[in-house]
Amino acid sequence: DDAIIDVENVYRRLAENARLPLEKRRPKVRVIFDASNEIRSSMVFATVIIVAVFVPLLFLQGIEGRFFMPMGMAYIVSILASLLVALTVVPALCRLLLGDGMKYGEKEGPVVRGLKRFYAPVLRGALRLRVPVLAATALVTVASLGLASTYGSDFLPEFNEGTFTVFTDAPPGTSLEESDRMVKGIDRSLARIEGVESVVRRTGRAERDEHAHGVNRSEIAVTVQPGYAKEDILREIDAVLNEVPALRTEVGSPIGHQLSHVLSGTQAAIAINVFGDDLDTLRKIAQEVEAALKDVPGARDILANREAMVNSLPIRYRAEDLKRWGFTPAAAAAQVEAAFNGVTVASVNEGIRRYELIVRLHPDSRATLEDVRQFLLIGSGGAQVRLEEIADVGPENMPLGIQRENGRRKAVISLNVAAGHNIGDLVAEVERVVTPIVQRHGYSVTFGGQFEAQQSASRAIYLMSAFVALVILVLLSSAFNSTRAALLVMLNLPLALIGGIVAIFLTESDGIFQNIFALFGAGDYQAPVISIASMVGFVTLFGIAVRNGILLVNHYAHLMHKEGKTFDEAIVQGSMERLIPILMTALTAVLGLFPIALAKGEPGSELLAPLAIVVLGGLVTSTLLNLIVVPAGYYLLFRNKPIRPRTGTDGAEAPDPQV
Repeated sequence: DDAIIDVENVYRRLAENARLPLEKRRPKVRVIFDASNEIRSSMVFATVIIVAVFVPLLFLQGIEGRFFMPMGMAYIVSILASLLVALTVVPALCRLLLGDGMKYGEKEGPVVRGLKRFYAPVLRGALRLRVPVLAATALVTVASLGLASTYGSDFLPEFNEGTFTVFTDAPPGTSLEESDRMVKGIDRSLARIEGVESVVRRTGRAERDEHAHGVNRSEIAVTVQPGYAKEDILREIDAVLNEVPALRTEVGSPIGHQLSHVLSGTQAAIAINVFGDDLDTLRKIAQEVEAALKDVPGARDILANREAMVNSLPIRYRAEDLKRWGFTPAAAAAQVEAAFNGVTVASVNEGIRRYELIVRLHPDSRATLEDVRQFLLIGSGGAQVRLEEIADVGPENMPLGIQRENGRRKAVISLNVAAGHNIGDLVAEVERVVTPIVQRHGYSVTFGGQFEAQQSASRAIYLMSAFVALVILVLLSSAFNSTRAALLVMLNLPLALIGGIVAIFLTESDGIFQNIFALFGAGDYQAPVISIASMVGFVTLFGIAVRNGILLVNHYAHLMHKEGKTFDEAIVQGSMERLIPILMTALTAVLGLFPIALAKGEPGSELLAPLAIVVLGGLVTSTLLNLIVVPAGYYLLFRNKPIRPRTGTDGAEAPDPQV
């Protein structure tokens, strides 16, 4: 952008110089120097503002920070490098490559002439109808914000991984053989779905695995062939799982599953945490919530992670009997643990591998409850005594585990978001259903998972946007020495919002015309979704959008106070002269972002495509409206008191470049 602005201004000034009589022409190097110096402050302030916009991205926390921090850093470095090149290398190249400017005195190209011929009457009409133009802009801005209020919200866009992960849970204690038998039928049914390329299953995880779990739990990876709609495959998977009511099932995706697990400890997108003291009450609440959520539209894979009840064998030693036989509780427990859990007695080296040798009772000697009771222990004096003679041995029905958070017991109910719905709207409905159930028992509830992360990231971005707007206002006020001029340039922010909001509506609506009719009360409205990626796109857009306003306002001041133009002449001539560089910079950005936006829906484009779409839409509206609204606003605000450029900027007298 900086290079385009600089070269265009030098090119135009060389052409103007070439059209002068020979005796009035200035040296080429002086023209280039003055032309570059003329737009220097505009470029510098615009670049500083863009950098200020991107700096807060470096302080995003959590997963969203990991995603967008590298982008912010890359953009800051590249934009500063662009400014450095534009201030040094580009003017030197202009001197080497643009000649003496004689051929630039010819007529403009047909495209430029056509654009200016179209823009001139539009500009004069906007200046004449400046109040209606500004009023209409305000109405369109309010309407676009009203449209945005109908949008749903998500944490991150759904990743198009080409693979579904199906989780199945058999009752706790189910053996590996039985669990394998129960899930084999699901494997075969999933493999027969049209469009499924492969089905791979893992049952159980090793004890030392980071996410260890029992052999009653299986994970099935279903890979989809390219060209098949994942929504259709998901419906077929649901149909298969509905035929196996004995198993608790859940469907997700590899990356989505890992994100949810990191955020909430569950594999689902939304985690409902119910806190209380009594385990029986927590189980009862979890059952009620699970049943109530089945009627909520958009909720799927509802799973109440109540404490699973299992049969255990607690061993409670009797103090008097231990004393009689010469045992301490620790000594007796150590022998029981060694017999049933095993004890490491040696290490065996086999090549580069090392194995621990563990000794414990043969499985046949520890297969039944009676085997445990008849286990022989040896006392300190050599006396042998059976375990049942010194201890009471279960069985007992007890929880497999008790979940806690911050020292409080909790029950977790997890659920995923069905296709065609979004986290924000679903959580609002879930909260409406769940909160009365929990409060009726006097317990408390929180909503976590991706929803909690989305809320946290949204708050951070809203605060970041307010901070960015304040920084832009301060910098612009300093640049123009006028708060009114700064506020005028900041009109580009709502102008950019209009395009970004409309772009989301056009690209995220399942049916554009259906949604348009639904807005007027005809049909069902499928809310488009704003993700954190789209919100970062709006923040990104703010810095880019103000550049054009700076170019216009500074040029108006330059024409009036350095070239002696009247107020009306300065606005018309300044707008006409800045038309081409503004359109060229916008077109360059659009062409750069267009391939990213077109890749929407392709694997790997999930984060950048929504951001690019927002910036594209905002650039289009802010660029086009900027050329109409800013001149009209400037005419209205400064008709009686034009602003002056600050000393040393935009055409101020500079030393002779030859010196």
